[in-house]
Parts: sequence; structure tokens; C-alpha cells
Amino acid sequence: MKKKIPIGATIAHAYRFVFGNALAVFKAIWLPLLAQVAVAFLLMRRIALFLAATQAHDPAAISLFGPLLLLIPVALLFFFAQFTAATELALGRPAQSWIAFHFNKPMWRLLGGFLFGAAAIAALAIALFLAGLLLALGIDPLVKAWPGLRLAAAVAAGLMVVAYVCSFFFFSIRFLFLLAPVNVEEQRVGLRRSWQLSYRNFWRILLISLAIAIPVAIINQLYAFWLTGFPPNPPAGASKEVRDALQTAWQITQLNAMVSRWYLSLPLMGLMMWFQLGAGCAAQAFAYRKLTEDDGLAPIAGD
Repeated sequence: MKKKIPIGATIAHAYRFVFGNALAVFKAIWLPLLAQVAVAFLLMRRIALFLAATQAHDPAAISLFGPLLLLIPVALLFFFAQFTAATELALGRPAQSWIAFHFNKPMWRLLGGFLFGAAAIAALAIALFLAGLLLALGIDPLVKAWPGLRLAAAVAAGLMVVAYVCSFFFFSIRFLFLLAPVNVEEQRVGLRRSWQLSYRNFWRILLISLAIAIPVAIINQLYAFWLTGFPPNPPAGASKEVRDALQTAWQITQLNAMVSRWYLSLPLMGLMMWFQLGAGCAAQAFAYRKLTEDDGLAPIAGD
């Protein structure tokens, strides 16, 4: 019988771990976290400038796009350094030093595993898109021949879009939720193993992920609304161009406000990253141990 991840126990362990081991989590990730927050600050400034230039149809927007392409991979490297250290801690291997960036072999293997996972998800998404496109091309002659089928075809198209989006989340959760503990503990890329372990656990993993992600999203949104208020309400009958322009202007204002109040934005960003990594990695490690407990692995940290 396929094992199930205990939802309540996993969520409880995640929160207990991150708050009960707050200093240990901070010790494991603080240096790459500090670097990532600094890069994120530069990204916010650059994105605000890029959006403003794009909205004004300024040719300089092209020159502003290059630094974004450079900063995003740098931020990704610092994130995976934290991710690796937090996963090792959650699996019972605390950081040995306060001064470490964690650019080691486990970090590069974990980054490679997620890149392979992203490639697999992208390949599946493209395959599903092409299948849907072929199906749509096959339905189109039928609709032209029998106009009465137009409503049914529209409903079918809507259902296909919903199924496509849902399949993206399904593959992402199945491939990626357990990838970090598999990758770190078993010292292999672990994509296939992660897929196997998550079999018949999709909804459980989704609920666990939401229990950690929703509080972070709420706090971030409340902070954003506190800075700049709610998004603008377009006037009745406004065109799509007007609505898009108002939305972009609001995003620029929000980014500029976050940059100008960096003394609030950056500590909050670091705190949210600390919580999400600590609780998220603890949940993944706990779920992994529960699914592999017959393999004779050591107890997870915090148990």
C-alpha cells in the first residue's frame, strides 16, 4: 500500500521546526540570504526603471533589460545556497560555521536537479500545448460545418485551458516538492525518485505548501497595500490599454516605494525568506522521512 504524507503532522512539524530552531536556521542561511536581499534590492530598482521606460516607449528600455538578465541568475545562485543549507539542517545536518556561502557540491547538484525538473516540466507543458493545439485545429472545421457546436466548443476550450494550468501545477508539485531532500540525502539528482515518492500525495502536498505559502503571501500583500494602497480602479468602459497602463503605473509606484523604504522592505523580505525556507524545508524533510521510514534513515531534526 502506498504511503501517505500526514498533512497535520507535517504542517505542525514545519512551524515547530522554524520557530524552535530559529537561530540554527539563521546561522545556516544568513550570509547568502544577505547577499540575495542585496541583489533583490538592485532588481527592484532596475525593474521599476525598466517598466517606466517601457511604458514611456523609451528606447533606453532595451539597455535596462540586460542587467535584469544578469541579476536574476545571481539571485538564483544565492537562493539555492540557502535552500541547500536549510535542507541539510532539516535533515539533521546543522551548519558548522557562521561564515559560509554553501557554494559546494550539494548546492550545485540541487541546482542541477531543479534545472532538470524545470526542463521536464517545460517539455511536458509544450507537449500538452501541442496536443491541445492539434485538438483545436481538429474541432475548428466541425464548428464551421455545424455552427450549433460553437458554444460546446467554447466550453471545451475553456476546460482545456483550466486542465493545462492544473497540469502545470500537478507536474511541478510531483517533481519538485520532495526533490531537495531526495537530492541532498541520497546524493543524486533524484527527479524520478521524487516523482515516485509523491505518487498519490498531490493533494496532501498542495495543502502543506499552501499552509506555508499563504501566510507569507498575506503579509507581503498587506505590506504592499500599506505602502501604495490598493490597485487603481479603471473608469467604466476603459480600454485594455488604459487598464494595463494604470496597472503598470501602480506596480512602478509600489516598487519605488519599496526601494525608498528599504529599511522596512529588506528586513521584511529577509524575514519572509527565513520563514519560508525554514518551514518549507522542514516540511519537505518530514514528508520525505515519513515516506522512506522503512529504509532505516535517521530521525529528522526536531523530532
